Amino acid sequence: MSFPPPLNPNEPSLIEPAVASSGAAAPSVPPESAVPVARRSPWPWIAAVAIVLSLAATAYAQLQLNALRKEAARRLADLEQASARATDTATRADAEARAARERAMVLEARLAEEQSQREALEQLYSDLSRGRDEAVLVEVERLVAVASQELTVSGNVNTALAALQTADLRLARSDNARFLPLRRIIARDVERLKVAPTVDITGMALKLDQIATGIDGWTLLSDVRPAGMALDGTAADTVGPSPGAPRWERWLERLRSELGDYRDLVRLRRVDTPESLLLQPQQQQLARLQIKLRLLSARQALLMRNDRLFRADLGEAQALVARYVDVKQPSVAAAVATMKQLSSTALSVEVPQINDSLAAVRAARTTPGR
Repeated sequence: MSFPPPLNPNEPSLIEPAVASSGAAAPSVPPESAVPVARRSPWPWIAAVAIVLSLAATAYAQLQLNALRKEAARRLADLEQASARATDTATRADAEARAARERAMVLEARLAEEQSQREALEQLYSDLSRGRDEAVLVEVERLVAVASQELTVSGNVNTALAALQTADLRLARSDNARFLPLRRIIARDVERLKVAPTVDITGMALKLDQIATGIDGWTLLSDVRPAGMALDGTAADTVGPSPGAPRWERWLERLRSELGDYRDLVRLRRVDTPESLLLQPQQQQLARLQIKLRLLSARQALLMRNDRLFRADLGEAQALVARYVDVKQPSVAAAVATMKQLSSTALSVEVPQINDSLAAVRAARTTPGR
């Protein structure tokens, strides 16, 4: 749509002559050179250009606005997607956090339960340890008491030493530092017993038992020997006595040869105790039993470490053997030699006491363990 250009007040109007002609006579027309030519105004073009420019600017602005709207819409969509992803991530994180809290609660509960169980186990172990230590001390006290009794009653150093060493080994197996002072005292008593003089009471008693067991096989002087047997129970020599033999043996051999087959009717025997040849079978058994009783009495005196009674019983046993038994037998001669050796052994020896170990183990029992 176009509008007419505005009127310029400085420009001559074309209607003025018509107004003037209505009141007066029209003037004469001037020549062509005197009338000015009418010029076109540039404002319509300026207005049109301005309109076009405004329309172009409006269209450009519209395009920019549309682009901004699209960009805003795109960014809004991206933001919505990012927000959705963030929400999803937050939801998952929240779920994982809840699961982690639940697991943490379960772990805390298990930890508290394990802590309680560990405390209970530690208490139980402590109780068991105290009970085990008490049992060890009871056993050690029994062994030390046995060792002290052996030293006091029978003076058996070897048995006491074995008991003390067993007690020390029992303490070593427990591996408790609380027992170290007690082990030092026991070790000191063990060293004292190792250097103490000892008497093999057990070995001596066994020898007496062996002698008593072999008495039933000994030949008494009153026993009847078969023909051709010598006084010592061996086969008699039929060749004859040696040239250096005593006169009575040569005479006995000549008499035996003269008797011939009748030599079994008469027997010549030389004994120091003639009454031993007159023993009846029952009396022979009583003689063997009397020798055994003397040996058993000597064994009891040996265990009691009674020197006087031990030597007296062995002397009586040797006298009975020499009176009723043929001492020329090898077994009897060995038994007599053993009895002489035993009677010369001293039973009363000074043995150390282990009162320190006994007092230490009793003090350890009364002292509570840490």
